[in-house]
Amino acid sequence: MNIYEDYASWKKENYDFIFRLVKTKSKTISRFTSVIAVVDYLYELYIQKNHLSDEEEVFFSVGFDYIYDNFYTIKTILDYTFKEDYEEMEKCAKTINLLLYVHEFQAELLNQNSDLKDSMKELDSFEEQINIYLDKKENVPDVFFPMLNDIVNPLFEKNGIEMNPAESIFYEVALEYRIYKNNEFDMYNAVFNQQKRKGSLS
Repeated sequence: MNIYEDYASWKKENYDFIFRLVKTKSKTISRFTSVIAVVDYLYELYIQKNHLSDEEEVFFSVGFDYIYDNFYTIKTILDYTFKEDYEEMEKCAKTINLLLYVHEFQAELLNQNSDLKDSMKELDSFEEQINIYLDKKENVPDVFFPMLNDIVNPLFEKNGIEMNPAESIFYEVALEYRIYKNNEFDMYNAVFNQQKRKGSLS
């Protein structure tokens, strides 16, 4: 099984969950809908051509890993913290989004240099604070977002790492592929309409 078959299998297995998040414009995935749309677009391109360029293969692989990890985290939170209560989970979307940001920064730092693990203690401690709010099913205060910047920026600067959030990179890729209509960038609709054209997510 290759990565494209893995992607199709993953979408089929998680059809109801993925489709609900996209269709209802869930705030838990609002910041990375561009990643979802680009990966799905590249998958369809592969099916049509049976081939992608080297650059497209990289974007597909990186994007699939990214959405797989994020959807897994959100599904785990839905199942274990909110006992499959989707509406209650949506009320805590701000907390969940901040947690996903922390996970992304942790992964980026460790991918760049595994020796940074000890210097990430402050970021790990911050994650614990977020989880306290999540366990209580509450949203974090707005001040937590600039607090994250104050933790992450010095870490990246100290280690010479450029901050390039995945959603920003894939947003630019989505613009290049024109995955929208009439210059109105609504990535939810770009994803949802593409699924409707195919008749399913599988």
